[in-house]
Amino acid sequence: TNESLKQNNEKLKKIYELLEEPCKNKKIIHIAGTNGKGSTATFLEGIFFAAGYSVAKFTSPHILRFNERILVDKEMISNENVVKYYEAVMDILEKNSLQINFFEITTFMALLYFEEKNPDFIFLETGLGGRYDATNVVNSTIAVITNVSFDHVSLLGNSLEKIADRKAGIIKDGQLCIYAQNLAELENAVKKETDNSVNVLKKYENLQVELDTQNYKTIVKILKNENLEEFENIEDKKNKHNLEKIFILPLFGKFQANNFLLAYETAKFYNIDNETIQNGVNKVYWPARFEFFSVEPPVILDAAHNDDSIRKLTENLTEIYKRNEVIVITSLLATKDFEKVFTKLEKITDKIFITSLKDTVNGLSSAEIREKMISLNIPVDGIIFEDNILTAYKSAMNIIKEKNSGYKAIVICGSFFEIAKFNRMVADK
Repeated sequence: TNESLKQNNEKLKKIYELLEEPCKNKKIIHIAGTNGKGSTATFLEGIFFAAGYSVAKFTSPHILRFNERILVDKEMISNENVVKYYEAVMDILEKNSLQINFFEITTFMALLYFEEKNPDFIFLETGLGGRYDATNVVNSTIAVITNVSFDHVSLLGNSLEKIADRKAGIIKDGQLCIYAQNLAELENAVKKETDNSVNVLKKYENLQVELDTQNYKTIVKILKNENLEEFENIEDKKNKHNLEKIFILPLFGKFQANNFLLAYETAKFYNIDNETIQNGVNKVYWPARFEFFSVEPPVILDAAHNDDSIRKLTENLTEIYKRNEVIVITSLLATKDFEKVFTKLEKITDKIFITSLKDTVNGLSSAEIREKMISLNIPVDGIIFEDNILTAYKSAMNIIKEKNSGYKAIVICGSFFEIAKFNRMVADK
């Protein structure tokens, strides 16, 4: 309830004070939104690092190691520092008989670590929502909101208006907010908090985005929004490309253009030039976001786990493959909207392996997923229920190797936990 969230918020503020307000006066770019937070933070990290700044980044969840969540100058926090700052936070909690959750503890650990490292910029990703999120104890310089869609409905409320209100809660004192969605609910929520905002999709509405399906890159063309009336003579019309800035993103997917625009607009606020922006973007690597584990045959890892991200995965795949060319390996957590997920999966594949995430919070075995599907009248024919992801992967590989099967690619998706399991069991990471 809102009341308990407010109480928790007061508690978090109190802990922040007890920890002596780490990062209180630092340049913090605070990032909220349903999807794309991590990609946006990583574009920002790359660009500002290339511009010669020292940068810190806090994201979640991690895929292989906890340390991935807390980075300074692209280096993971060491195990020693994880222990050191964990103990520092726990010490304060015990002395004051306070209890907070895993993500909240992690947030305070990151802030203490960043305080000591003293970077020029901190890119801070919210955990859930925004207004009542642990990361919201700090004062930020710019609030960035990627988008709003349904994800953790049970936790964040079931209307876009409510969800948008939570995200816009990261905006402090009428500060600049940069966001990337043409959605009335989000626009209204932002305008309630500040008069100083930029919707990059409106500002760069002449944007052109193309996918390079050979090299799995995304090409973004920003057309300068200069008044075209000035360029009425024929010569200038011919040279219209003079008005373009072209960026090549190493992440594949048209939606990555939105995440990039948020980073681009933030970089422009700090007067970073285009060449530096491209250099920074070149070095971006963001695992489990349409990541190619192998190219021959294509094995794609994607952490798509909610409406919006599955829609984007669908868009990506349909650009390259037909429905009968893709094999999907997935698992669903008990908290997910099964009907929506399967409706979307049916658009991209006619061959699905369902594996077990029983050893994860809210995880289900493949048999439990099957039971739940039957109870929801979701067809189970043709779906292969196989607890072991390694076995499923080997079976999928065998299908692809069959001469006349027609299948070309394997996609492992559904959650970060599924990807982590694949990495452990298949990739030996």
